Amino acid sequence: MPRGAPDRARNLDGSLERLLASIVLPSCRDTVAQVRTYLLKQNADMGNRNNVYGILKTGTSRDVVSVWVGPSFDSGPTESHFYLDSGSRLSFGITLRESNSRCSLIAYRFQLNLPDAQSRSFYRFDLNDKAHDFPLFEPRCHLHPSSDEVRLPIHPLTPLEVLDRIFLVIEPQLVAGSMQTES
Repeated sequence: MPRGAPDRARNLDGSLERLLASIVLPSCRDTVAQVRTYLLKQNADMGNRNNVYGILKTGTSRDVVSVWVGPSFDSGPTESHFYLDSGSRLSFGITLRESNSRCSLIAYRFQLNLPDAQSRSFYRFDLNDKAHDFPLFEPRCHLHPSSDEVRLPIHPLTPLEVLDRIFLVIEPQLVAGSMQTES
């Protein structure tokens, strides 16, 4: 292993941790409402193919709020996924904590499984609930580009920022790619 790589990874994870601490969210209730509204808007734009009120789930335990769509670990299509125009399916889980009148982002896992015809099979955005002992291979905030074993460190994003990347960056490319394939 190159000299200093573990230290550089720890420093990077420390920087990501400070960025995460600087993220300001509205109350947990408002954050959940923002996610629901986002999905409802996207769903309306796609012709209301998904039952957002049926698939968006929430749970509370003391000061922790969880919100999710679909299974925690995707092992195939279900009725609880959010389906996109490209044929991709989205599942996610978000963990928030409300304390001292502040909503903090604790963890998330957003997985976009692509249609079978795509070269990549999935994108997963992860924010682990705590730093790992060896951040070179498991950064706290990372992206899996179609491989469970590859974890590329990324800037911590809010839930809406992750949804923006999925719906406004990745999905349009998938739709454009499928149109070119059909031509």
